[in-house]
Amino acid sequence: MAEGKAKKMWALPGAQLTAPQSLLMHGGDATLMLDLPCPSFLIEHPKGLVLFDTGCNPKIIDDAVGYWGDVAAHLPLKWSKSDTLDKQIQNVGYKTSDVKYVILSHSHLDHSGGLTYFPNATFLVGSRELQYAYWPDVDRRWAFILNDFLPTRSYKWMELDCDFDLFGDGALQFLLTPGHTPGECSLLVNLPNRRFLLTGDTTHLRAAVNAEATMGIDVNPFQSAHSLRRIKAIRDMWGATMWITHDPDDWKEYPHKVE
Repeated sequence: MAEGKAKKMWALPGAQLTAPQSLLMHGGDATLMLDLPCPSFLIEHPKGLVLFDTGCNPKIIDDAVGYWGDVAAHLPLKWSKSDTLDKQIQNVGYKTSDVKYVILSHSHLDHSGGLTYFPNATFLVGSRELQYAYWPDVDRRWAFILNDFLPTRSYKWMELDCDFDLFGDGALQFLLTPGHTPGECSLLVNLPNRRFLLTGDTTHLRAAVNAEATMGIDVNPFQSAHSLRRIKAIRDMWGATMWITHDPDDWKEYPHKVE
C-alpha cells in the first residue's frame, strides 16, 4: 500500500442528537439514552482540502420539526448557530469555498445537511446512494430529507462502485462499506503519525462493533454485517484507529486536531 500522507485532520463538531441505544444496534438497551455527536471531518492534503460528511442542516436549529418533520420530536438535539459547519471551517482557517472534495458517507439527514455550502466542490458518494436518497423505501423515508438534495442536482457528483484512492498515494482511501444504505462508505486517512478509519454509519457504537451488531434500519443487514467485519479487519490488519462517527466515547477520546 502506498504511504502518502494527509497533512492534518480536524474533527468539526455539529449537532448533538439524543437517541436510545436500541435505535443504533440490535440488542441495544431501549432505556439507555445516548448523546450522539454528528461531526464532519476536514482533511488537509497537498492536492486539496477534503471534507468527510456535512452534518445536519442548520435549519433545524430554529425549527427542527418544520424541516425534519415528526422525526425531530424523537431525536432531541443541541446545536448552536456558532457551531454550524461553515463557521467551524472558518475557525480552523479556511473558507467553505476552499473545500475541493466532499465525501458523503451516506445520505441520512444527520450527514447530508450541509451539502449546499460547497457548490463548486466535487462530491464523492457510493453507487446507488443518490438514487436511494431521492426515493428510499417507504419505511425509511423519515431518515432522508429530500430538500437537502434538491439544490444539489447541478453539482458535480461522482458515484463510485469500488474502493478509490483519492490522490493515488494512499493518503485518503474511499472504502465501500454498504448495508446501512446502498452506497454507505468509510474513509481511511493516513496522517503523519496515525492512521484513522472514519466509519460513517457502517457502525454506530463501540458496543455494536464488539457484538458485530447491525442496526434496525439498515437496508441490507447481510451487507451491513459483512461491512462491519471488513472495517474491523482493516483496523486490525492495517493498524488503523477506528473512529465511529456517532460514538460519544470516540468523540471524547480522540484528538479533534491531528497532524
